[in-house]
Amino acid sequence: MASLYDLPLDLGARLDRVADPLPDPAPLRYAAVLAPILPAREPDEGPRLLLIERSGSLRKHAGQLAFPGGKPEPGDRDLLDTALREAEEEVALDRRLVRVLGRLGAVPTPSGFLIVPFVARVVAPWEPRWSVGGEVAGALTPSLRVLSDPGRYTHRGSAEWQGRHYDLHEFAIHDPPLWGATARMVYDLLERLELQPRP
Repeated sequence: MASLYDLPLDLGARLDRVADPLPDPAPLRYAAVLAPILPAREPDEGPRLLLIERSGSLRKHAGQLAFPGGKPEPGDRDLLDTALREAEEEVALDRRLVRVLGRLGAVPTPSGFLIVPFVARVVAPWEPRWSVGGEVAGALTPSLRVLSDPGRYTHRGSAEWQGRHYDLHEFAIHDPPLWGATARMVYDLLERLELQPRP
């Protein structure tokens, strides 16, 4: 029996297309992340979203929750290639296990990047792995059911930066909670799934 939290068959149509033109990042620089959707582990759990916990020793965004990703490197064919490469490097996600569905809206950050998020399904059994002492300290796989729980969500108001207006979201799924640019991406995905938390 289908659950409210099952992925809709038209999820790809609800996302921006991978080939759609990208916004001009200036004066920012592009970065790319992968938002992998994993199948449920338990029948009543529903699909899960993979997040990483960044190492506390990093100079920027230490300890924060994020999607796997980073800056383009010279060998990357495009930003999707960047996101897939970073996911392989950070959590050992083989790109052959990934079906890319589309993009979320690009998110500017005060750290100087315009982050382009790609949404993908992991289509085979897989568990994240990371190197001890590297950029990744751990991984979380909260279900869409948990992320859409209004008891775990707080709207922290809105802000404007370099002429861009945006809402501030926080999800109490970890300590520290999910907030910042990644929380905005997660909320964007939940909206497209019609699962955004409602007070």
